[in-house]
Amino acid sequence: MSFQKGDIIEVYFDLPYSKETKTHPAIIISNDDVYDKDESYVCVMMSSSTDTDLFTFEITQEMLTQKNNKPFSQARCHIITFVQEKHIVGNRAMNSLKENALNRLIVRINNTVF
Repeated sequence: MSFQKGDIIEVYFDLPYSKETKTHPAIIISNDDVYDKDESYVCVMMSSSTDTDLFTFEITQEMLTQKNNKPFSQARCHIITFVQEKHIVGNRAMNSLKENALNRLIVRINNTVF
């Protein structure tokens, strides 16, 4: 397994309001058991859009293990996808979310989506 829960990877997303498939960063929110079963990850999409709403979970510098190159980042709590490892762009994580922030993100996803 190349990636861990909390890693930020880059994947392609087909979004309903976009005419093209684009890459976006995504945070791995699944545990090792998911990968061990299907060699895949469950991920939530990130965006640098400053538009916020009910599904915004702001990602601040303090939440990341490395410096972010964007002035604003957010997880889009309702845009969750299943990603096979072979569909990840690149072979290493771009960054990682610290454990406390990851746990808060998962709580936020559960509260806003489910």
